[in-house]
Amino acid sequence: MMAKILIVSDSGVPTGYGRIADQVATRLAQRGHNITAASYRYDGLLPPMLNGERLPYWVAALGGKADQMGEVMKLYAAIQPDIIMSIQDFPFAQNIRLSNQIDWSRTGFIVVTPVDGVPIYPQWLDIMKQADAGLTISSFGVEAFRKAGVRVGLCRPGVDGNEFYRLPDEERMANRAKLGLGPQHFIIGSMAQNQGRKDIPGMVKAFNEFALDKPHARLYLDMEAVGPVGFDVPSLCKQFDYDASKIIFRQGATQAGIMSLRERYNLLDAHMVIAHREGYGLPLAEAMACGAVSIAMDYCSGPEIVGQRKGLLIKTTGYGHAGTWGGAQDYFVDIDDFVRKLNWLHDNPAARIAMAERGMRWARLQTWDKAADNVAKAVEWTAAKYKHLADALAAQMNRPAPVLPMTAPVQASPDGVKLETVELLESV
Repeated sequence: MMAKILIVSDSGVPTGYGRIADQVATRLAQRGHNITAASYRYDGLLPPMLNGERLPYWVAALGGKADQMGEVMKLYAAIQPDIIMSIQDFPFAQNIRLSNQIDWSRTGFIVVTPVDGVPIYPQWLDIMKQADAGLTISSFGVEAFRKAGVRVGLCRPGVDGNEFYRLPDEERMANRAKLGLGPQHFIIGSMAQNQGRKDIPGMVKAFNEFALDKPHARLYLDMEAVGPVGFDVPSLCKQFDYDASKIIFRQGATQAGIMSLRERYNLLDAHMVIAHREGYGLPLAEAMACGAVSIAMDYCSGPEIVGQRKGLLIKTTGYGHAGTWGGAQDYFVDIDDFVRKLNWLHDNPAARIAMAERGMRWARLQTWDKAADNVAKAVEWTAAKYKHLADALAAQMNRPAPVLPMTAPVQASPDGVKLETVELLESV
């Protein structure tokens, strides 16, 4: 059953949410669904693209708009979609669901969202219970919802094998040379936003301790040196006396002409996203597809991505506390375990290569088609539900009016005796 769907996310922008939305929505459009996207981050300056191709649907640019939710409501009124789908964090879905401008008696609601940690915020659980269908992006999230009494599906992000793959060594070394690095350098990278949820201080501290006796070690941070909602990494190095000369930021790579994310992954021997909590960690899988060993913390979705010797899991300190994001538990990395495992990777190149190959095989099996299949099932179920309701309402509206009894007024007989009430059948 084909549906008219308004997808509210980061379409047209290569954020994690943007890539999930565009990969899934493209496949839904290819299956015949009528897709319109509203993107919180897209500014409309250039055509919305996915891997160099124009997206097969229109993307409304909400980037820079003062009242983004108001713009979403205007789109809803103009399009009158069968389904609104939120592919974003819970608060965005919450804002949509609580809008009094949407007729939820005729509009389906599907939520695709991560679970960054547990326990899940009660208000967010309530929103998911009100959704016609819900999906989350990790098996960790599915289990967290199950324990909270909510059944959801899995929309695990895929890895585009045409975009992320191992480059020939000659090309990899040529890109390293653009940064003044050679095959002797051991490069550990992190593709992540510079934000408080990511344990950037922990990653920098562990690298610094690891690299003290390794002049050829480098840390590549694919992020801003100073994050608007994150850390000032150069100042952090100065404060704690870390060797900032061994750190390269994304700006350095792009200035050297290393423009594609695939090329930047292929600079690395190892890759890490250490976060206090993590909904999935798409860069972990993408780095694995490009032949780098990925490293994650042994919490949230880390074990399902790099566990079973597909990568390295770093212990936590064992102490968690409620964070500012919905009260989920934040955990901190065990620096000693971290440094020990970085040394193991460096000192055991054959084992590192074998681990990278296991990770690469697994990552390339994670396809966007699988994710889209699960979302398509949710769309079809929701569309059928509302069609059934609409059909029932139409049938009720078109049903012949019932024959109702009418009571004639009481009449007096000529002799003054009242006649019995007479029921007359009359169609109304």
